[in-house]
Amino acid sequence: MSPIFSYVKYSEASFPMTGQYTALLLITSAIWVLLWFGYRQNKINDEIKKKEKEERINKKVKRRKKLESLYPTNKKTV
Repeated sequence: MSPIFSYVKYSEASFPMTGQYTALLLITSAIWVLLWFGYRQNKINDEIKKKEKEERINKKVKRRKKLESLYPTNKKTV
């Protein structure tokens, strides 16, 4: 076997999961979950705001059309 892999052959591939690593894993997981909840809530709020904006615009358009129908413009034809 080549001398490059001799260290890998005789080394121990172990990763001791101590309390610090466990706490770091839990904290990181909690942060990702909270970020996901925040993203989802922002998406819901954006959809609600978009619907409200469309409703306001539609109300303004309807009001303008209603006023235009009450006061028609007289155009002179030549």
